[in-house]
Amino acid sequence: MPPIALDQSHAVQTSTSLPSEKSSDASYWWQTSGRDLARMLEEAEYPEQVRKQFLDFYRTVLCPQLGTKPRHDSKVACMSWDGTPFEYSFELRGSTKKQKVRFSIDLTQLRPTDPAFPLNINSTQTVVDILAKRTPGFDDAWYKSIKSSFVHSDLSSADQHALVAKTGYYTQVGLGFDIASKPSADDSLPVLGKVYFPPCFAAAQQGITRWDAVQNAIRALPAVDQVPNIIKSMELIDDFVTTNSDEYRHGPRFLATDFVSPDKSRLKVYFRQPFQDFESIWNFYTLGGRIPGLDEDKEMVRDLFAMAGNTTGQVQTGDESKPHYTTVAQKMTAIYFSLSPNNPLPAPKILFYPKNIAENDEIITRGVDQWLHKYNWYDGGKSMEQRTQNVFTHRRLSERTGICSFMGIGRKEDPTKRDLSLQFYVTPELYTTPRF
Repeated sequence: MPPIALDQSHAVQTSTSLPSEKSSDASYWWQTSGRDLARMLEEAEYPEQVRKQFLDFYRTVLCPQLGTKPRHDSKVACMSWDGTPFEYSFELRGSTKKQKVRFSIDLTQLRPTDPAFPLNINSTQTVVDILAKRTPGFDDAWYKSIKSSFVHSDLSSADQHALVAKTGYYTQVGLGFDIASKPSADDSLPVLGKVYFPPCFAAAQQGITRWDAVQNAIRALPAVDQVPNIIKSMELIDDFVTTNSDEYRHGPRFLATDFVSPDKSRLKVYFRQPFQDFESIWNFYTLGGRIPGLDEDKEMVRDLFAMAGNTTGQVQTGDESKPHYTTVAQKMTAIYFSLSPNNPLPAPKILFYPKNIAENDEIITRGVDQWLHKYNWYDGGKSMEQRTQNVFTHRRLSERTGICSFMGIGRKEDPTKRDLSLQFYVTPELYTTPRF
């Protein structure tokens, strides 16, 4: 395939204009990540009205909460390998040719940090309060409950600094947005809001494992006894964890939920996978066979590993001695389990991290394209290589790795139905390439 031309003046086809001035901090984030997201929505062929609604929200609500542009003394966020406070993804499904865009953001006060109370979540709460007014069906009952288990902004200044020193980072909450393909009515937003909580602070504060912290938070949810499938799924995971290596007890990275009522909400438990050969990864994905019927997808998943840059079945690991290892700098293959009120079995997804193996982002995107063609997922339009290069115009994909992040593949919500989805995660690498 010939090289894709970089177009630094790529026009964003949206009625939301991009300002030309670069003076304000909010304008920096809008001109960098805002342009990325605008191009991404265009590549996924979102209607213009949806693009306008979401990008207006991004520009006027999210950008002002992000602080200054990245500087040499900026603290790292938890969303991406270089500390950038964003991660985006294209979602593809074998049963449909439509692509969806998802977006996550870390609004922790990092540029600069709060010198007195480094664990305050004021910026995040500001956005949550706006979502409460503008998102149809918004419900924060489970958000408030998990926040009470995992957020420590009420500690004294000294205790907050001590907890940051113990965990190695600052992020207690991250937000995510599934962007709908249809415009919303009135002033409401075309998004499903999500929230992610690392269990590390609660585990460090209480002297327990991260898995124990996650289980405690789930059991403390209001009216969780009225959704017994959530508890059944958690107990199935616990059965695997307690009968295997202690590494799994320390593996959880996030407990996530949606801003919807508990009877409709899901919980997602994200684990890093401690053993990096494919068979060990697959064993955890199936919970040692406790989730039946998944083996028919095994070779399909193995092919994704191989084609996206890993040809040996062995995934390179990093230096786990670093206290911030599970959130920034180096990543491992991860697995999340979606716990739903509608199913007693958790729905798993593998999050493979090809950056650890591949030589550059071009190899990764071409490998994904090869996989899409092999399994008849290609939609007949632009390749993932083309889409990715069209979104990120600041450098060529062939230069190095860094734009392509995780590749997530698994059953969609119901593990008994053979409806796979693939999430192609990307990051703007703004801490390493600020752009201006």
